[in-house]
Amino acid sequence: MESTFSEALSQTNFTFIDWIIVGVYLSISLIIGLLVKRFATNMTSYIGAGRALGTRLGVATLAGTETGLVTVMYSSQKGFTGGFAAFHIAIMAALGTFIVGATGLIVYRLRKLKVLTIPEYYEQRFGRKTRILGAVMLALGGILNMGLFLKVGSMFIVGITGMSATGWALPTVMTVLLILVLAYTVLGGMISVVVTDYIQFVVLSIGLLFATGLIIHHLGWQNIFDTVALQMGKKGFNPVLADGTFGIEYIIWMGFLGLIACAVWPAAVARALAMESPEAVKVQYMWSSVAYLIRFLIPYFWGIAAFVFIFTQAPELKLLFFLNEKLFPRIFLSP
Repeated sequence: MESTFSEALSQTNFTFIDWIIVGVYLSISLIIGLLVKRFATNMTSYIGAGRALGTRLGVATLAGTETGLVTVMYSSQKGFTGGFAAFHIAIMAALGTFIVGATGLIVYRLRKLKVLTIPEYYEQRFGRKTRILGAVMLALGGILNMGLFLKVGSMFIVGITGMSATGWALPTVMTVLLILVLAYTVLGGMISVVVTDYIQFVVLSIGLLFATGLIIHHLGWQNIFDTVALQMGKKGFNPVLADGTFGIEYIIWMGFLGLIACAVWPAAVARALAMESPEAVKVQYMWSSVAYLIRFLIPYFWGIAAFVFIFTQAPELKLLFFLNEKLFPRIFLSP
């Protein structure tokens, strides 16, 4: 099993040209930090991008920051294991974001108060001690969360590029990514982050649509649906089935999570606080609901496509992904 897994990882199509593309893209992020440094002349510019973001740039930066490598990875995994039934998560996320925009839940009031951070609001509402406590909690939570994202993202990079999963590769990739992000963030503050998000949004939008088109062309639209129906049955399409992958309780939880996450998640709130007005925040979130829908749907579809690819074109990989015969009985019966 171990040799089969190692062999599968070594069969990547990551070439020298791909390394050049990645290097150019990462270099652009660093250059942006250097170029926009001169615009971060005060705390408002550095932390809140001068509170000057319009609707279009606001939507792009919110969508860009929420569509990262790890997001694509775990979303694809949901599609791989849940089939088209996983699409309900995208719908709940889009609905929650739209509700926050339409009602202005939390974010509208924060922007109206002209605070730059959530802890600053804590001080206005509860006092300085609460601000310090809240800042420490947010910092610790962010460090732990981003640390996990950093490691998981680096593991993916190591695997997809064909580097060794042991030894120097993983810590080196983690270190390089950490230095890169710190460099352009510290140099240019929120202005650098917003511009980088915008570039990421454009690049990802083109890449997501292009890759999806290639997938459909290569696997066939009807074949994708037929394979999911054959191997997963109804649970591959219906998320509310009692014996399915999700269930009604999971759907309710996703609805609650989608509503709260976009309203209080610091990365999203920071973009809201950088908007030019409280009213612009509402518009930003309502339009971003479409981006939230797409950012989940497409990676889910990629996961489904990977599932179909294994069954129709790479059956030798089945045992690497499906080890539990009780959970996937049809898989072990299929030729």
